[in-house]
Amino acid sequence: MLSSIFEPGSIAVVGASNNETKWGGRIFKNVLSGFKGNVYPVNPKEKIVQGVTAYSSVLEIPGDVEMAVIAIPSGLVLDAVDECGRKGVKGLVVVSAGFSETGKEGAALEKKLVAAVRKYGMRMIGPNTLGIVNENIGLNATVIGRLPNTGTISFITQSGTLGLAIADWTIDMGIGLCKVISTGNKADTDDVDLIEYLDNDPSTGVIAMYSEGINRGKEFMEAARCIKKPIIAIKTGRSAKGAKAVFSHTGSMAGSDEIYSAAFRQAGILRVDTIDEIFDAALAFSCQPLPNGNRAAILSNGGGASIVATDECEKQGLDIAELSGKTKEKIKSIIPAFASASNPIDTAGASSYDVYSGVIDTLLSDKNVDAVIAIYVHTVMSDAVPPAEAVMDMTHKSAKPIISCWMGGAGTEKGTEILKKGCMPNYSVPERAVKALAALVKHREFLDTVKIKGTKTGGLEGGK
Repeated sequence: MLSSIFEPGSIAVVGASNNETKWGGRIFKNVLSGFKGNVYPVNPKEKIVQGVTAYSSVLEIPGDVEMAVIAIPSGLVLDAVDECGRKGVKGLVVVSAGFSETGKEGAALEKKLVAAVRKYGMRMIGPNTLGIVNENIGLNATVIGRLPNTGTISFITQSGTLGLAIADWTIDMGIGLCKVISTGNKADTDDVDLIEYLDNDPSTGVIAMYSEGINRGKEFMEAARCIKKPIIAIKTGRSAKGAKAVFSHTGSMAGSDEIYSAAFRQAGILRVDTIDEIFDAALAFSCQPLPNGNRAAILSNGGGASIVATDECEKQGLDIAELSGKTKEKIKSIIPAFASASNPIDTAGASSYDVYSGVIDTLLSDKNVDAVIAIYVHTVMSDAVPPAEAVMDMTHKSAKPIISCWMGGAGTEKGTEILKKGCMPNYSVPERAVKALAALVKHREFLDTVKIKGTKTGGLEGGK
C-alpha cells in the first residue's frame, strides 16, 4: 500500500496555489516539474493554478487520484481527508502541522485524523511532514528546490527541515539518493512500515535514518534484524535537555539512550554520532563490496596521513594487516628505494599512476588484506589525477573494498571528480575514510551474527 505514496500514478495537491512562497504553491510546482503522471491542483479559490485547471474539491477531479498531498490549515484537514477517502485515494502525505506536536488538543485532532485515514483503508505519511522524494520517478513532493542525484541511499528523517537541508547538501557533495522521507509525527506510517517497505524496494540499497524516537520499539528491532540491507541511524535526544527538545519538536518520547544503543546493536543497526558519519558510511555501502574481515592495508604518499589513518583504525577496531613477505618484496620494487613497504605503506611523495596501481594491485592480491585505504596528499609538486585514475582502475577489478581519501582541497578537484564519477567513496580526511570502512566491517559482522543467526532482541522504551 505504501507504493501508492511513493510510486503513484496520479497526484492531487490539496492547497495548491499560484503563490509559490506558500507551502502548497511550492510543493505543487515541484511535483509538476518532474512527475510524469497526472497532477491535479485543488484550491476552491483558484480556477487555474500555475497553468493547470484547478478543482475546488478532490471529488471534482474527473480522473483517478492515487495519492494526495495535503497542505492546508489543520482545521480543514479532516474534511479534505474524508473527501480523499470517498474519491478512492489510496495514499496521503499530510504536510499540515498543528497536531500532536502542539499538545493535547492537537493530539486529539490527530487521533481523529488517523481514524478517518483508516476508515477508508488509506495510508498516510505525517502529519507535520515536509513531504517525500522519490528520485527514480521524478517525484519531489517537498519544498526542496531540486531533486537529489540518482543513487541507492534512502533517507528517513523525523526532522523535515533537517532532512531537506541534508538532501540539498548531498547534491553538492555528489552523493546519490533514492528516496527522502520526512516522517513527521508518524501517526499512521512509522519507522517499522518504512524500513519494511524499503527492504522490498529494489532501488534502495542502503537505509539511512535520523530518529528522535521509535514508536514501536520491539517491532522495529525485529523488523531491522530481518533486513540484510545496511541500516545506518543517528538517534538524537541523548542528553536530558535534548530529550526534552525532541518531545517539543515532534511529540516523540526519546527513551533511554543506553537502551537504544544496546537494542540497535542487537538488531544489527549501525548507530553513528553525526550527520557526516551517516552519509560517509552510506556512500561506502552504495559503492563498495563488503570486506571478508577487518584487516586493512593503508597506502599514502604522505607519512603523516597514513599514521593518522593507522591510529583511527585502532580506535575503530580495524587491524592493520600483516603483509606477506612476497607482498612486501613486490611493493619494494614499485616504490622509491627510500620509501616504506611496511603497512602502512608510505611512498615518500611518489604518486604516479604506476605506483598507486601497482601497490594497490599487490595489496589486493594478499590474502591477509581485507580492504585497502588509498590516501593522496596534494602538494604543488604532484598531480591528483594519475593516482585517482589508478584507484578507479583497481576498484573495477577488485572484489575487496577500496576507500579513498584525497586531501588538500584546491588542486585536488580533477582527481576527486574522477573518483565521484566512478562511484568511489572519497573522504577529505583519513579519519572519515577509516570510519566508513569500519561501518562496512561492522555490517559484515552483523550479517554473520545478528542478521543470520537471529539472536533474541530486546525492545525499546515504549515498545508494545
